[in-house]
Amino acid sequence: MLGRSERLMALYEICNGKSATQVGRETGRNPQTIMEWVHRYNISGIEVLRYQHTGGHPPVFQNR
Repeated sequence: MLGRSERLMALYEICNGKSATQVGRETGRNPQTIMEWVHRYNISGIEVLRYQHTGGHPPVFQNR
């Protein structure tokens, strides 16, 4: 599970009483990452949960 759907599901689980540690274990994510998603959502809403490229090497193969 990747991207926005993963983040939305994590928020859903948090809203239903699971801890960030539990959600992190289930998704393979660091609990701090889960809490960052929660804080970003609380501040800016759903649009902030979109994937944003944060750097790294450019793709080897470009889509044409």
